[in-house]
Amino acid sequence: MDDQQQPAATADNWSKDLTGPHLELAAYSDGKFLRVKAGPGTGKTFALMRRVTRLLDEGVAPESILAVSFTRTAAEDLVAKLKALGAPGADRVEATTLHSLALRMLSQEAVFQTLQRSPRMLMEFEKACMIADLAEQIGGVRKTKKLLKEFESYWATLQSEEPGEVQDEEKQKFQRILGDWLKRHDAVLLDELIVLMIRYIRQNPVAASFLGYKHVLVDEYQDLNRADQELIDLLAQDGTLTVIGDDDQSIYSFRHARPEGIITFNESHDPTKDVAILTCRRCPKQVVNMVNHLIKHNKHRFAGAPELGVHTSNPDGETFIVQHPDMYDEIDSIASYIKWYITNKGVGAGQVLVLAPRRKLGLAIRNQLFRLQVPARSFFNEDALEEAVAQEGLCLLNLLVNPSDNVALRTWLGLHVDSKLVKQYAAIEQLAGSSGVTVGDCFAKAVKGEIKAPGKCAPILARFSVLLDKIALAEGKTLAEVVDICWPGNEPNCDDVRVLALSLVAKHETLESFRDALVISISQPEIPSEEDGIVRIMSLHKSKGLTAKCVIVAGCNAGALPRVKGDTPLERELSIEEQRRLFYVALTRPTQTLVISAAAKMPAVEAVRQNIDVHRNEGVDAILQMSPFVAELGAAAPRTIVTSQWATQVGFTVERTLPTPTAE
Repeated sequence: MDDQQQPAATADNWSKDLTGPHLELAAYSDGKFLRVKAGPGTGKTFALMRRVTRLLDEGVAPESILAVSFTRTAAEDLVAKLKALGAPGADRVEATTLHSLALRMLSQEAVFQTLQRSPRMLMEFEKACMIADLAEQIGGVRKTKKLLKEFESYWATLQSEEPGEVQDEEKQKFQRILGDWLKRHDAVLLDELIVLMIRYIRQNPVAASFLGYKHVLVDEYQDLNRADQELIDLLAQDGTLTVIGDDDQSIYSFRHARPEGIITFNESHDPTKDVAILTCRRCPKQVVNMVNHLIKHNKHRFAGAPELGVHTSNPDGETFIVQHPDMYDEIDSIASYIKWYITNKGVGAGQVLVLAPRRKLGLAIRNQLFRLQVPARSFFNEDALEEAVAQEGLCLLNLLVNPSDNVALRTWLGLHVDSKLVKQYAAIEQLAGSSGVTVGDCFAKAVKGEIKAPGKCAPILARFSVLLDKIALAEGKTLAEVVDICWPGNEPNCDDVRVLALSLVAKHETLESFRDALVISISQPEIPSEEDGIVRIMSLHKSKGLTAKCVIVAGCNAGALPRVKGDTPLERELSIEEQRRLFYVALTRPTQTLVISAAAKMPAVEAVRQNIDVHRNEGVDAILQMSPFVAELGAAAPRTIVTSQWATQVGFTVERTLPTPTAE
């Protein structure tokens, strides 16, 4: 049962059209814990929503039902589906991500004020100046990044909550310096939120009891880390807990997701009722056969894990595995095929989904689609803020909303300069402390000559003067005029964020609400549905939960997919297994057509830029091979063909361009 094709349920027909495991999921009410293993395209969200409908029908207060999803897009999808249920109170059920829930609750309970912290979260590009400042005291940027990653691991795995949490002297020093920087700049890191929420509930059990959740339902449970799972248990301590997931789709180890969390759920939640939903109603039969062969190569799975089934109504579909002479041919061929597919198959551009393991390749395909006048949009992390000039505009907007935003000030001053002006900024900070004023006021007084700054600070004071001029220019302006100041129309490197900002102007009356909406749209972009008329281009990770008639997985080269990581044999094995799961997720997105694509060579310098492991070079070129995962797809997979064979077999013409860098 594909989630997008099911009729809405109302309070008096929650069980209509439900049979087998879908009915079992929706109807189960005999115990506290329910675990559902649900494969891709099996209709799990559809059944989950029917479970919510049943609870409402039985008189459960909507506010006591919490539905948690891993991403903002998935959470918003849950909200939309809940509203479509038609059951009384469905619009008052809380559907959210854990981070959004933690941020709201910590703010509501004044926890940040108690800790003398701020709920102002750093975006990825803003971390660069923080890392540069810390590196000055820690001993280099590389070492600082390593320690920061370790601390994110401590938070995610709850090592920070164990007795004697940080014993190593170096880590103790880093913890102090990091905490001090965040407090001075009134900021918080995203990964801290869950741990802060856990501490609050543990230390304030009376206050926590007022959360009042009687039924907690968690989708994509395999993507949660240990801290996430602990918070879920605390939220569900006075009610029932339903977790839905699939260890074969656990792909977020970079944020310490624990696929074993769902595998061993029953060991810490006893007794647990198990339900398995394993008939795929989305993918072509050939694709289901291929992915079943692929995922069998993973050893660390549910014991006796059953295969993904295929519904008799699923189409046979078509699959192409193509190796191109070089990277440029891959880019041109994919874009040309997409143009042909849209025209000759009579489908909208939104029915095409392009997945690339490397951002540069995805952007190059997007740019070629632009040249062919095919509507397309990319959805990589903070995509709209790729260029420093775009980042500068957001810093300015943040300072217009809050002149005391120390993170925005620090970031704006350090942009366009490799050194981030670390020593000059530190000198002004020290001067502010000795003068008894804020850093922002110290800069303003130094520019006016009211405070004498060291001579070496001239460059950073000049940057601050430019900022003051821009702030003055924006005073009293309309939202549209502020957008023009932050991201001028004649600056091509601002195009993406400018278009996004202008699309939000009419929806907001205040600068603050406009800024908040823009930040969310940039950091957690709402990915259009297949009905929205644009080719969607993104990483394999971002494709989770999406569907399209035609899915193209580009850049399927050894050294990129997988790129083996780890110091020990077990670490390397687990790294390969997760990337195999990532490939599994990507291959289970299409409903009709699947293309697996790879290049036979690319400029060696480009391989380095894209972080692709290469074992052989010829002159200036890196010689590439097809991903070894392709050999694991079994007998159902078609034989690999070359570009000319693909074009002839399908009937499209490759519209070629001169070799260009992979991203503009």
